[in-house]
Amino acid sequence: MKKTATKLLVSSLIILIFACKKNELPIVDKTPAQEIPPTYTPDSPMWKKLASPINFEYSNGLLRTQSENLYTCVMARPDTLNDHLKVDNFSHIDIMGNIDANTIIAGSYIPENNYWTLQKSEGKPRYSPILIGPLAVFNRVDVLYFSLFGGGYSIDESYPTGIEFFKDRWLRSDFNQSGEIVPNTLLTSFMANNGGYFIENNEKKQLWYISKIQVYEKKKPFSGDFFDKFVMSSAKIKHKDYGFMIAESQDEKIRTKDFYQYDTDLDIWTKKADFPGEDRYEGTMFGVDDKIYYGLGQSKTEAKGFRDIWQYDPQTNQWRNFATYPGSGNIKVATAMVSGKVYIGFGYYIGSTAIKTEKYIGVSDFWQFVPSLK
Repeated sequence: MKKTATKLLVSSLIILIFACKKNELPIVDKTPAQEIPPTYTPDSPMWKKLASPINFEYSNGLLRTQSENLYTCVMARPDTLNDHLKVDNFSHIDIMGNIDANTIIAGSYIPENNYWTLQKSEGKPRYSPILIGPLAVFNRVDVLYFSLFGGGYSIDESYPTGIEFFKDRWLRSDFNQSGEIVPNTLLTSFMANNGGYFIENNEKKQLWYISKIQVYEKKKPFSGDFFDKFVMSSAKIKHKDYGFMIAESQDEKIRTKDFYQYDTDLDIWTKKADFPGEDRYEGTMFGVDDKIYYGLGQSKTEAKGFRDIWQYDPQTNQWRNFATYPGSGNIKVATAMVSGKVYIGFGYYIGSTAIKTEKYIGVSDFWQFVPSLK
């Protein structure tokens, strides 16, 4: 009897074990997979990798750090101290951007220390805003420098077109700027001769100017063709800043090539040599000293981005393929310039999913670009 009872007990335990294993819930790892961005080796001493934006948080007595991928952001320099020096120990760069659909970020980068100060908050992302600086306000004893932020749009399904443009006034943490923002359109901006310029990306093509005395002034509308959006910057020619613009199009039938120069004194646009690089949109433009640089961006016909940077010389009216960007992102890349050095990075690149569709992946790498070291 004892042997029979023992056999029944063992059999029952075996059945119970198998039954439990059969009903055992599978363990699911909910940790999101980290996409590894492509890496490239700089091909020139012009490039130097800098610190990526990092947030510091204290939790349970521990200091935790988190690198931030900025899908879209804008940068501007809000001061002009020691601009004549090769190394500017007092400058900093303002940054405003988006991390995801619910999180915005703001802060500063200090070139001297290669250091970030950032603040995240929940809020409606602002895509394609403008950030203009440095502008100057002269007091009796000193000069105050600041940057102006505004414009852009958000994606809102409740809005008739699915896009809602920001109509707010210019924003600045320590300076309340008054004046109307042009509604219901994208804006593109550049700095020239210590003044800010921005243009409406629509059929009106109205150009605006904001000066150091905080007055908005209408300039002549752009006379050339408008396609989808403008990309702008400025360069100095014989001690005077001129604006430069490329009219971009997403249409495969309209090539992105039309290039113009704007005379800030005469308020006129002059067509210059066409951009000779491959057709693209969402490119990046910046000026360093007396040269203009344009490149990067997204192909209109393929799921890829470009990493080439072209240089335009206003003196000769000629373009040349100048550099290859070593950063991971190449679409909506942000730039700012301090004392002949360009600070460039972020944006996103095009990856692929398991079902071979496109996806946009934000990056956090940040670079210094010094064209004179070529």
